[in-house]
Amino acid sequence: MTALLRAWLRYSLALCSHYSGLDGLYRQLSGAGLVILMLHRLRDDHDPYPLSVSRTQLRQMLAWLRTRGALVGLDDGLRSLSPDRAQKIHYALTFDDGYRDNLGLIDANLGGPVPAVVYVATGHIGGEPIWAYRLVHAVESRSRDQIDLGGLGLGHFDLALRDDRHRLYELLPARLKALEPAELEAWVDHVCEQARPRPLPHEDREMLDWTDVRRLADGGVEIGGHTCSHAILSRLDDAAASEEIGLSRASIAAELGNAPRHFAYPNGGRSDFGDRDVRLVREAGFATATTSIEGVNRPGADPYRLLRFNVHEDRFRAPSGRLSKALFFSETSGMLGWLRGLRAA
Repeated sequence: MTALLRAWLRYSLALCSHYSGLDGLYRQLSGAGLVILMLHRLRDDHDPYPLSVSRTQLRQMLAWLRTRGALVGLDDGLRSLSPDRAQKIHYALTFDDGYRDNLGLIDANLGGPVPAVVYVATGHIGGEPIWAYRLVHAVESRSRDQIDLGGLGLGHFDLALRDDRHRLYELLPARLKALEPAELEAWVDHVCEQARPRPLPHEDREMLDWTDVRRLADGGVEIGGHTCSHAILSRLDDAAASEEIGLSRASIAAELGNAPRHFAYPNGGRSDFGDRDVRLVREAGFATATTSIEGVNRPGADPYRLLRFNVHEDRFRAPSGRLSKALFFSETSGMLGWLRGLRAA
């Protein structure tokens, strides 16, 4: 089955389930739930990674949620799962890493305050971007085109060729994530040394600084922890994992005057954290922790293993290219989400 045919089939199923009332019936029968949306960046230009939405797309999703009375903050959403609350699906927004474009959350054009959590990797605040976007800068601002990644088994890339740039973005991040943190950073340095990117002006910096973080907090956005260096916790020993978690919380508390309540596991997949890390997050004083494992949080959900749906510019697009309300609701809390869960079981 071609990708286009799969897209049309998915879209057709979403339209049928959404507008026939099947989605609504499923939500009614399934009871209370909290859908946590995992976003990263707010940018209107193209992102080579599936991590960004435009402000226009976010504004549209917020309008849909507000119309349904479904948009809540994370704490309110978790409280809505208690047995004495109305049996309804609520939605909460989270943003990972701490990108400067997250300042768009306090933009008046979003139709009012956005009760989001922004999880910041404190070691990157006011500094270099997380390694994935160091690679983007190296590629897009390069002064040399030839990159040799034979040591990773990926061969040679000519970055003057669009197909080679696409291939690098597709293959290299997955290969790097399998490495130990120090080795990962060494390979990113190696790519930068070969590409020789032009310096990034300060005004074009990728990450929030602490003044920006305070602006977000003053604007009603909650700030959460995301470790210091964005290291995948399962790849660290006990002492290093504890330090990454504890120092990130201490840094936020020192800068904002309040200790953060919420944490997000970097990368957040099933192999990226374990029971030890859940314990360390709890012992550090965090009240919740989110993953990147998809699903709806139901009453009784483990507050340190909360599920989230990854949201990016192409996730809920109809084949025509337009953002689809039917896809958005059916995939996150309707029949398509239920069918995906059955396939994964």
